Amino acid sequence: MAIKTNHITYLQMINIFEVFANEHYEINHFGNGDFWEVVENIKLGDGSFDYTNYPLLWVVDAGATFADGELDYSFQIIVCDIQFDKDGEALYENQIKSNMLLVYQDLLAYIKINPQFKGSSVRIFEGGTSNGQSFTERFSDNLVGWVFDLTIRQAINLNICEIPKA
Repeated sequence: MAIKTNHITYLQMINIFEVFANEHYEINHFGNGDFWEVVENIKLGDGSFDYTNYPLLWVVDAGATFADGELDYSFQIIVCDIQFDKDGEALYENQIKSNMLLVYQDLLAYIKINPQFKGSSVRIFEGGTSNGQSFTERFSDNLVGWVFDLTIRQAINLNICEIPKA
């Protein structure tokens, strides 16, 4: 008989990130896609930037790895804010980096206590680490924030008896 585990699918992971972003009152926009889409996704019809969409949380797929009995989902998580407000006033880079670091810390806590992980075989970030790199004046709208590598590992049961077939 096959061993049943409570797996988290890719779509469920993206949903967990989106729910977090929607519930966090410092995040004004969530997105998922390539790096270049971060800025393009939140432009107004006339090509200008919608400053109300910042700060934002963006999830970039970084691959999936199957190993013996395990599946790793890898993501790059971008948490950032715009360096200039709508009137062109410079905001403090270090304050933005500090705030976005706290938002990422909130995300890790949210994932760790998420009910979808209770009683499942899912673990977050290998060895308890998640590495990040800060950035300033990135993209055409001068974003400031962090990019973190995050791996979600879960046990899987590669069993031919579980294949849905007629």
